[in-house]
Amino acid sequence: MEELRAILESVGPSSDTLGWDISLYVLFVLNVVILLLLPDGSTLGTVLSVSVILSVFIDKTYAFGHLLDSGPYSPEYCHAKIFVGTYLIRAVIFAAPLTVAASTNKGSVRFLGVVAGIGGAAYMFLRWFSDQRDVAAPNITCFDSEMMIHSASLVLVMGRVALRKRLTLWAEHRDVPGAVPGDLAAHEVEV
Repeated sequence: MEELRAILESVGPSSDTLGWDISLYVLFVLNVVILLLLPDGSTLGTVLSVSVILSVFIDKTYAFGHLLDSGPYSPEYCHAKIFVGTYLIRAVIFAAPLTVAASTNKGSVRFLGVVAGIGGAAYMFLRWFSDQRDVAAPNITCFDSEMMIHSASLVLVMGRVALRKRLTLWAEHRDVPGAVPGDLAAHEVEV
């Protein structure tokens, strides 16, 4: 509960990072406008716009620093200066609007997507240049790297189990040892 309160308090502008805050607010508004202007039935554009809006919110509120164990660092320092996930969400802020612009035929969405993508690229590069370029490779996380690898592998295994029916290519059947490309025909299964 304490972390949620800290996240919500950091939504407003801060005097320390006013320039970054204004640029994030502009990117947020641009992507909300893109979301509202998207034609009906554009699922990819909607998902990408929502992912950019969530990424901007995460970056503005230092959510990675507050929700993950920041170790010996403050949550803001961990999020802004060290954690590799911050750089990855900034890449989403850059790439997703350009993808939306490329996948639509509506001119206003295309124009705003290009503007939001260029703005996201400038923001991503400038934040990397001013905050993250001096971070050494072993220090890309604020917490125990072994725990992060364990958690990531657990998420991948759970995703594989959850999407078992959809990912039938090289599905492993319980009655047949090894991997089988696709579903077996009835006459190919030994009982």
